[in-house]
Amino acid sequence: MSYRIMVAIVLCCHYLSAFSALGMPLFLPIMLQELNAPLQSGWVGLLFILPTLMTAIAARYWGRFADTYGRKTSLLRAELGLAVGFLICGFSQSLWQLVIGLSVQGLFGGTMAASNAYLATSITDKNALKQVLNFTQFSARLALITAPIGLGFLVQHYEVLSLYRVLAILPLLALLFSFLLKKDVVAAGSIGTTANTTELPKASTRTKTNNINSNKAKSDKKKTHHSVQAITGTAFFANPYLFISLLQFFLAFCMVATFPYFLPFAKTFGLSTSQIGQLYAMPHVTYLICQLLYGRISQRLPAMSLSLGFTVLASAVLLHLTDYLPLIWLARMLFGVGMFMCYQSLHTQMADTNQSKHSGKIFSRYDALAKWGGVLAGLSVTLFVPMFGLLSPFVLSAMMAVIAIITIKMYQEKYSQIV
Repeated sequence: MSYRIMVAIVLCCHYLSAFSALGMPLFLPIMLQELNAPLQSGWVGLLFILPTLMTAIAARYWGRFADTYGRKTSLLRAELGLAVGFLICGFSQSLWQLVIGLSVQGLFGGTMAASNAYLATSITDKNALKQVLNFTQFSARLALITAPIGLGFLVQHYEVLSLYRVLAILPLLALLFSFLLKKDVVAAGSIGTTANTTELPKASTRTKTNNINSNKAKSDKKKTHHSVQAITGTAFFANPYLFISLLQFFLAFCMVATFPYFLPFAKTFGLSTSQIGQLYAMPHVTYLICQLLYGRISQRLPAMSLSLGFTVLASAVLLHLTDYLPLIWLARMLFGVGMFMCYQSLHTQMADTNQSKHSGKIFSRYDALAKWGGVLAGLSVTLFVPMFGLLSPFVLSAMMAVIAIITIKMYQEKYSQIV
């Protein structure tokens, strides 16, 4: 299978899986109305972060699973888990059945980490990996554009929960397409897997050579073991992987804090459901436009500044505090520019620090920290919105962006690195 076909299949499958998982949470207030659940009880924020919380809890174990049994197997597992979770949600007759469905979706989902791990195992060139990681975000943003707009139209004619039954077809299609991908070659007795491009060593007829190779292999295995410990074990917090993970956490908080109560916030401007879907999707439209333009002129531009990206994010969320609708549209576009700048810088650092043998654990940890950021954001807005109103999520998002900028400045002063 060619490189382009492999990448296209993974990205297509990720889009199909992300469409429902990223698009449906916007309509949680309507789901609660269909289940006769109280809207002002904090359930919107709690249900919004529930799949994210479950994914964060399970990420460590699925990362280990991927490195032991193969990244393709882990990807198939994630797609099947999403389909089962969607079906449970679609047939929910009570709030607790919906809770179970969303929990299954989070525990057994995680297609972003699974897709990135598979790609990181199959692609050894750092520049190529950085571009592909950008494209996985591209597919996620595309889902966040098409899903709110398309689903916003459908919810005007159908019950939201019933749509889950139809949308379960999408991860099942992704599951079928993923079977076309090459399977990882899993080394027996090893915690890692080797990429499908790696050749197995040839057998030697000389005993002395075998002994030398055996001792070298043991030494390499010991070094690899210590390397894995440095990345994923007790020494994790003393290396650059912590910095990337922390920034993933900050970025996820800044974004997710604005999501759960966006629908009631946008309704204060008198917009219809389909118009709200368009407004919700605008940052992701901007992200895609920036991605396409940057691909053409990136050679003539300096590297993306992460601190500048968070500065743009902070400015964008604070602009939401206005009651002038055209400025809200401008804020949504600036939000997309800030997201793009942050992800460009983060993906460059991810590619530079990647170890393909342990990509399952590495990317599951990155994803887990991002999920925990989303969980904290959801819990925070659930607490603050009833007390301070629908504008409080944007203030919280701006505060976290400022904390991220301070963290970056401290890191630069200590390590003299430009990020």
